[in-house]
Amino acid sequence: MVKTITDIETLIQLQESLPLLDVRAPIEFLQGHIPKAINFPILNNEERKLVGTCYKQQGHEAAVILGYKLVGTQFYEHITRAYKQFPEKKIIIHCYRGGLRSKIMANLLSSAGFEVHLLQGGYKKFRHWVLEKLSVNYQFKVLGGYTGSGKTSILNQLEKQQKPVIDLEALASHRGSAFGNIGLPAQPTNEQFENRIAYKLQTLDTNSAIWIEDECSMIGKCKVPQKIYESMRNSHLLFLTIPFEIRLQNIIADYGNLDKELLKMATLKLYKRLGDFRTKKAIELLEENKLNDWATIILEYYDKTYEFGASKRAPSSIKNIDLQYFEQESSN
Repeated sequence: MVKTITDIETLIQLQESLPLLDVRAPIEFLQGHIPKAINFPILNNEERKLVGTCYKQQGHEAAVILGYKLVGTQFYEHITRAYKQFPEKKIIIHCYRGGLRSKIMANLLSSAGFEVHLLQGGYKKFRHWVLEKLSVNYQFKVLGGYTGSGKTSILNQLEKQQKPVIDLEALASHRGSAFGNIGLPAQPTNEQFENRIAYKLQTLDTNSAIWIEDECSMIGKCKVPQKIYESMRNSHLLFLTIPFEIRLQNIIADYGNLDKELLKMATLKLYKRLGDFRTKKAIELLEENKLNDWATIILEYYDKTYEFGASKRAPSSIKNIDLQYFEQESSN
């Protein structure tokens, strides 16, 4: 029996206990997918392309026949994989529009004894929901501070205390600087970045102000959704004041053990801003393993960059805080 899911909130609730199978081709999945979904393609990239070409050239009926011809030879593989990968035999399935691909897979696995939930409207319905979710004005507590202030660690601690938190850098898989992608997985597509943000928002109590780090409009190659960015810029900024020496230690702790060649390449990206002399000096310091001196040059540059961004805010919208502020916050 195949049960139908009609809304995304129900889907997300079901995902807490059931695996979600995205039966679209890998290339579609890579472009964007529902977080926590598992790619279980009914057609591979080339087969999908063949069916699409057939549809354009010969029409719907010919494309359906070709689709069944390609899929039919793989029924055995799909069922065998499903038995092995999902022994509980309870799953959710979707394709792009909730059309033929997901219905074929749903019927196939249902006939093989699986309890199947089918998302009506498919991934397209999810994307509509994402864009609606990202069009809302949210109330934020924006945490700012110079590079090395430990803002991410504070957000992590707040989240452990059950405070509503959105860590955009974690969702973008980037630390938001020239060094931001070193040691991290590849960044998601911008579409997937939006999916991650909306999905995370669904898990939060948005009746309370959400903690978020002060960010530029771009985090690596990922663009912060316009409404989220506007809400951040219109919110008060809580500026974390941390001594320079402590920030220096934090930078060394975060980057000191990373590959020196990668650090050199990232430093060279700052050439236009640092200038010839300081860039060469920073590279020399890396080669000599003088990380404190290298990090001092880098921090001085980023401090000026951050000050420029903060100068665009009204002074009255900025409040300086220290770590004691969060001791009080945790008790609230």
